[in-house]
Amino acid sequence: MALIVQKYGGTSVGTVERIQAVAARVKKTVDAGNSVVVVVSAMGKTTDGLVKLASEVSSQPPTREMDMLLSTGEQVSIAVVSMALQAIGQPAISLTGAQVGILTEANHTRARILKIETDRMERHLKEGKVLVVAGFQGVSSLEDRDITTLGRGGSDTSAVALAAALRADFCEIYTDVPGILTTDPRLVPEAQLMAEITSDEMLELASLGAKVLHPRAVEIARNYGMPLVVRSSWTEDPGTWVTSPPPQGRPLEGLEIAQPVDGVEFDTDQAKVSMLRVPDRPGVAAKLFGEIAAHSLDVDLIIQSIHEGNNNDIAFTVTRNSLAQAESVANAILPVLVGDAAIAPPEQPDVLIEQSIAKISIAGAGMIGRPGVAAQMFQSLATAGINIQMISTSEVKVSCVIDATDCDSAIAPSAAPLR
Repeated sequence: MALIVQKYGGTSVGTVERIQAVAARVKKTVDAGNSVVVVVSAMGKTTDGLVKLASEVSSQPPTREMDMLLSTGEQVSIAVVSMALQAIGQPAISLTGAQVGILTEANHTRARILKIETDRMERHLKEGKVLVVAGFQGVSSLEDRDITTLGRGGSDTSAVALAAALRADFCEIYTDVPGILTTDPRLVPEAQLMAEITSDEMLELASLGAKVLHPRAVEIARNYGMPLVVRSSWTEDPGTWVTSPPPQGRPLEGLEIAQPVDGVEFDTDQAKVSMLRVPDRPGVAAKLFGEIAAHSLDVDLIIQSIHEGNNNDIAFTVTRNSLAQAESVANAILPVLVGDAAIAPPEQPDVLIEQSIAKISIAGAGMIGRPGVAAQMFQSLATAGINIQMISTSEVKVSCVIDATDCDSAIAPSAAPLR
């Protein structure tokens, strides 16, 4: 018998008919011999309506009161889903975030989970009940019991966190798409469904805007080795599995805030090509990197800096063994990029090569909403007397190109957790 956490988004519980369909799916899972915890979002556009209501009452509603208001949406959902389950003969109980013991920071509207008390949930599961839990919410402390909400992606986050705390066998995320696709099918009808993706790959996709899973949920899954599957609420299709490495015995205390940075990475197999003072006009980057792709050259970081005039600098990194070919391509394409542009001699385009560079990176979804983490990285490098040549960032990763001789000393100050 498996313990499964299932999360259903707002569209999945948007109508009575859909709620009944969810209840039928949950009962089918229980009838197969499994214990089930269900996490649900607010019905349909309920949260949007509550936000609109608050804006009509106050131009700047207090964040504490916003949490009090927004948490009601999920409470409606858990009650009606529990009713629907009991109506078809399945014992169930609805529980708020506070009732299941989701303890968070006292940071209203964007709290992070500190720990989850599982005693009550385990007791109800032993009684054979399905737990229907309000996603997106918790409580600041057992003393104050102020309701907090987790912010964007909070229901995904709480579902995976509950799965980790309960040591579930896996967590299912039910949504209105068949799984994780190669791109948005509304824009590209030929988008392909992926049967499997690693948590690291999904974390990058989520941080760059893929809306199926929030980065915080993916990071918890990765940190605790929790298998995830993204499936459609409307079909029995297998969906997409998000796989994670085996767990490293990470404590459940400080679940989301133990450290915002999961790891420090470095790569010394890097070389840099800088194209200086290329014309600032549409199509330049497309021609350059199209030619690089035609020669099957892998590019890592790309940075473009804009001058006050009509030209740019474009720098990119490649592996050292492909530097000679990348340099040849850059020199060959340069006259094509310049074209008929009249450029005075001091501003002539040029190609510069640097062989002795390294890339160091910090990564972790805990950096989301913590802009000071990148600043601490830069300060650590400055304290070590290390110059940064290039910077590339996403929500969950910051990478810097430095001189290769500085790599060892760069990693040393970064070894301490960044907070």
